[in-house]
Amino acid sequence: MKKKIVIASVLKPIDDVRSYWKLSQSILKTNKYDLNIIGNIGKKAIDDIKVTFHTHSLNRTNWAKRLIIREKILLKILRINPDILIVTSHELLNISLIAKLTTGCKVVYDVQEDYYKNLRFIDTSPLRNIYSLMVRLKEQISRLYVTTYWLAEKCYAEEIRFIKGKFVVIENKAFNHQVPVRSFEQINMLFSGSVSDYSAARNAIHLFEKLKGQQSDIRLKIIGQVHDSKLEKWLFEKQKEHPEIELQISQEAISYPEILEAISTANLGVIGYEPNEVNRRKIPTKLYEYSRYKLPYVVATNSYWEEVGGSLGGAIPIDFANPGIEKMVENWKNSPELFQERYPTEATWESESEKLVQSLEKLSKA
Repeated sequence: MKKKIVIASVLKPIDDVRSYWKLSQSILKTNKYDLNIIGNIGKKAIDDIKVTFHTHSLNRTNWAKRLIIREKILLKILRINPDILIVTSHELLNISLIAKLTTGCKVVYDVQEDYYKNLRFIDTSPLRNIYSLMVRLKEQISRLYVTTYWLAEKCYAEEIRFIKGKFVVIENKAFNHQVPVRSFEQINMLFSGSVSDYSAARNAIHLFEKLKGQQSDIRLKIIGQVHDSKLEKWLFEKQKEHPEIELQISQEAISYPEILEAISTANLGVIGYEPNEVNRRKIPTKLYEYSRYKLPYVVATNSYWEEVGGSLGGAIPIDFANPGIEKMVENWKNSPELFQERYPTEATWESESEKLVQSLEKLSKA
């Protein structure tokens, strides 16, 4: 009889890149588990008979409903009665304890963000320091009942030290898909993923404007989820100024196949982050994706991403405040030389998938 696994999220859609496209697909390949995914309903229904989906509809700004949804998620978990429960945010830690006490399931906390740092250094609420401490305390208490922590970033092992001896690093690396053939006759820029001030989406616009001053034929596509209404309005205003800008942005998550399609048709990616207290040692998923699919991309000079991108291939370091357009364009034209003949296997999702399966085997036998 197959053991039951539940992957539970509050806000993330059931077709979330990590939960569905990476974790669940790796789990299904073993043919050893009965898989259930609980999450926010996505834009498109998923036709996957191997997974049982349990959806809810939730807006992230509706805090009252977010509290109620947790109780409904708990009831779903108890009905499923899983052997292994994987929760994807701190919001579900409290109910995971109840689920463990009721069903005896093993609890995995898939740490996708350092929520303490996010709240303390990015959140604008006047109570952010209190909220961040509350989250960290909840995570510290979770060590008493969480069996394993899966870390989406290596740096979390240093930042969240109380999980020592109970974690496995499972990074958001790229799938081993076919590399598209790219043309470098005109610049087709791409900014993909989370669209926010934190991810420095404005840097993509500013760079586009500087490039447009010297390049007559240039386009920019921004694709991803945006929660900041002020930023969203600013982006649409910029689109009115520059019809060469294409916006595929939404308050809801964009499906992963659409992101991959955008990567395959672009020829210059933009990783606009500039180092700060939250991100300086994190590796954005799109860095792995751009490198893996041989899409050259600009990154902040003297950053960790320049170091990693130089190793994996594709990074063009620039100072976003003063990018040096001529040199950047020259590097872009020679960008095929930036990539290795073969992308390192240890930097693909396949290598992380093996660690995931091994972790589940260990949990199943414990």
